[in-house]
Amino acid sequence: MSDTIEPPAAQPTPAAPAAESGSATERALGVPAAESASATESALGVPSEPEAFAAGPAPEAQPVSPPAAVAETPAAVAGAPAAVPVAGASAAVPGPVPPVAVLPPAPAYPPPAYPPGAQAVAAAPRRMGPRVRVRLRWTAVVLVFAVFGAATAYAVARPERTRIPGLRTPDDGRWTYPALALPQLPGSRPRPFDATGNPAAVHYADLRALLLPEPRGAVDDTALPGTKGWLPPATYLATRPDGDGPQQEAALKDGGLRHIAARGWTMPDGTRGQVYLLQFISRAYAGRYLQGQGSTPPKGVSAGEKDTAPGDLAHPEGTAVHAFGEKAPYGTEMTRYAAVGAGDTVAVVVLTRKGGAVPEQAFTQTVVLQAQMLG
Repeated sequence: MSDTIEPPAAQPTPAAPAAESGSATERALGVPAAESASATESALGVPSEPEAFAAGPAPEAQPVSPPAAVAETPAAVAGAPAAVPVAGASAAVPGPVPPVAVLPPAPAYPPPAYPPGAQAVAAAPRRMGPRVRVRLRWTAVVLVFAVFGAATAYAVARPERTRIPGLRTPDDGRWTYPALALPQLPGSRPRPFDATGNPAAVHYADLRALLLPEPRGAVDDTALPGTKGWLPPATYLATRPDGDGPQQEAALKDGGLRHIAARGWTMPDGTRGQVYLLQFISRAYAGRYLQGQGSTPPKGVSAGEKDTAPGDLAHPEGTAVHAFGEKAPYGTEMTRYAAVGAGDTVAVVVLTRKGGAVPEQAFTQTVVLQAQMLG
């Protein structure tokens, strides 16, 4: 029997912890355990576990100093998983980490292109030359005077002429009439002096609408109906020198008279105006009456002299104007009268004033305007 005692056979270490250690390492580092062990052996010079157990019992663990210098691994990159120590691992040095994808550098964009002349905007402003300053000054002066002149002209033309000092003209006796407007004709009737449609020169409009309106400031004469009715022939004959008897009224009707329209007024200076429109059944009857009575003065008026002023002014074509003025001495009042023939109608205009002469301008104005209403 030999005294030599053989050492007991080495008992293999269970594989379960290695497997767990490997799986923990794989989970922590994201690499297989075999690769981690190989990297540890190569770095520390320690054999793998199978070889160590085959040689005999494991030697005591020697303190291992870390590598003098370890290059910065990709694990330092932001976002990479950090190494986790595992129980039972032979070394604390982390294994290799898979490379992290590096993003390509951002492309270099060319500088923005400016349109031609854009750089000139940022340039220093150019100084204005003396000629340009002179032109701008004169332009401003002209504009100021133009605006001032336009404002002055508007201020002068806006008010009435009689309210502007220095422009007021002396009163020549003219009256202010409203704007004249011809009445609307019934149906498709033509105007009185339409040569093709109305050769007889008949006034189809209402004769009362053809009366001259009263001037401004006048007081209406209620003895004459105006547009409200027709004047009786006897009232008209009362103003004539032949009288207003039944014989004269019958002669007027036999002369083709249809009806009479009349209007009268009194002005502030005492001048009385009367307008009579006599319409006949035809142009021929109206012409006969104008020829016989056109130059006859009203009752109580002495024979007058012919007044050419109304006839000289423009009046509608086809109308005839016969105007007269009472001769001096004319007593307490002076009368001017006129007869206007217009187709089938004769207009008689009479202006009378006590204590003075009838204004010539007012008489001429009234006669001409009444002729325009009939034309």
